[in-house]
Amino acid sequence: MLLGLAFGIGLASCDYIPRTVAGLPSDTSWDALPLRKWLAEDRAEPIALSFCAPPSCSPGLAVSVIRLKGKDAQITEALLKDPERLARALRSPADQDKPVRTDISVDRLKDGPYPGFTITLAPMDGKKPPAFGAALGKRSGEDLEVVLAIGQSAEVVRQTAHEVAARELGK
Repeated sequence: MLLGLAFGIGLASCDYIPRTVAGLPSDTSWDALPLRKWLAEDRAEPIALSFCAPPSCSPGLAVSVIRLKGKDAQITEALLKDPERLARALRSPADQDKPVRTDISVDRLKDGPYPGFTITLAPMDGKKPPAFGAALGKRSGEDLEVVLAIGQSAEVVRQTAHEVAARELGK
């Protein structure tokens, strides 16, 4: 009976054990978060999230893998293929009373097997450094799996997103 209880608790806690993102260094500078029980929204299924923060890692970087379905998958796939749509939406928020004070630029990634883009968000006043992101996605039936990377170096973000996509999404 005690063994059965221990086994049941072990199975129930599996959702709390974080899954690291494939393709990242396996050293202790990278941590993973147990996402499944943290996110309550049904729109995206978190697969994995890993991050490396300074001083262990410089510059800081976060990488995640998510799965989208239905309409969310369709919209996201369209943005992966035409990221300028995302940039236009970010430049023209629904709340027109607050002007955009961020320079937003996107570039479609053309050097890989999956549609994707890089994005740069930089404060117009230049008081803070820009943030960089990359997204790559792969359709699998009705599902869309997406690799997201966010960090402080454009080249590190782009390279990491490609490396993770190769491992997580296949070649």
